[in-house]
Amino acid sequence: MSETPDLSPDERAVLMAALHAPLFDRDPVVMGLCLRLCGRHLLQRAGGMAMANGWRGSPHAFVLTRAGWAVVKAERRRFPIRRAG
Repeated sequence: MSETPDLSPDERAVLMAALHAPLFDRDPVVMGLCLRLCGRHLLQRAGGMAMANGWRGSPHAFVLTRAGWAVVKAERRRFPIRRAG
């Protein structure tokens, strides 16, 4: 994925939250954003395959896909990291 898709600020925030931990939120707005990002192949449900591979989390959680990870990396490169010293 060479260019970042047009994402709303809320969708960007959901992707950044998925970077830190799988999303379990039951808020209907966040679930709608997660499902929209699933349609763009940036997030996916953890599902039964993750459970079969030994993941102990909820099968209903949303996690980043490879395409989602590429978008997050591109977003993080856009803003330089502040370094001390």
